[in-house]
Amino acid sequence: MVKLAFWDTVNAAYRYVFARPLTVLRAGWLYLLIGAIHFSFRKNEPFEPGPVLAASVVTILLIAASIAWHIALFRAILLNEQTWSAAVQFRRRHWRMVGVGLLLFLILVPAPAVVAGVGVVLVHIGGPAAIGGVLIIVVAVTAVVIVASRFYLLGPAIATDDPAKAIRAAWRRSHGNTFRLFFGGVLMILPAAIVLAVVGGGAGLLLFVAIGGGVPLDEWMMQLGFASRVVIGLLQTIVQLVVGALSIAFYALAYKQLAPNWNPPAALAATQLDT
Repeated sequence: MVKLAFWDTVNAAYRYVFARPLTVLRAGWLYLLIGAIHFSFRKNEPFEPGPVLAASVVTILLIAASIAWHIALFRAILLNEQTWSAAVQFRRRHWRMVGVGLLLFLILVPAPAVVAGVGVVLVHIGGPAAIGGVLIIVVAVTAVVIVASRFYLLGPAIATDDPAKAIRAAWRRSHGNTFRLFFGGVLMILPAAIVLAVVGGGAGLLLFVAIGGGVPLDEWMMQLGFASRVVIGLLQTIVQLVVGALSIAFYALAYKQLAPNWNPPAALAATQLDT
């Protein structure tokens, strides 16, 4: 059983992303643009069919761009495929990612959702039952998250057209590394979350002072023009792109170690540990 070199992989993921910003941009430029536009539709206005339809279309495009970005960056890291056009491609492997994702959702979510529902009912009953309800919810959510960690290697496998049975292979390869994969993902997100909390809190305080504290944030957003909301959306999506790239890099590098049948092209064989 192969053990993931945890700290080496965490370090390599950070080094890869921050040393190769152009690679991340090549893979995710379309997601970046659509994400910025998607944010611009976040206005609390009376229901109008036109804007609602447009927002729905942009949401679908954002999901497709996100899948394309994940596939493109996985292939850039593992196969050294670096093209601007990868961000707009949606091929068989992309549809496979959608199908496998939906299948996993149907496998993992229903039973814990029912258990968590019982917990919610107990919380509403109140009294001692509420404590039990909270514990049930926590256990159900934790179980889903931990079990889902066994499937984190699905992304790189599908992206590189791994011939192995995707779900079964991901479960087998992650054996003995569940918590390493889980906490690796946490370490890709946690530092950015802390920085954003501090920066966001400071920015919110400054905004509160600037607008006199009498205007709710939603109302302030409604007063902004389309271009201003696009700029804010662009900044938000850049953060998402960086954090997402860190997670992708971590699981791509973990896949290199844990997939015994992964064979890089000859030109990459000598550099597959050079991250």
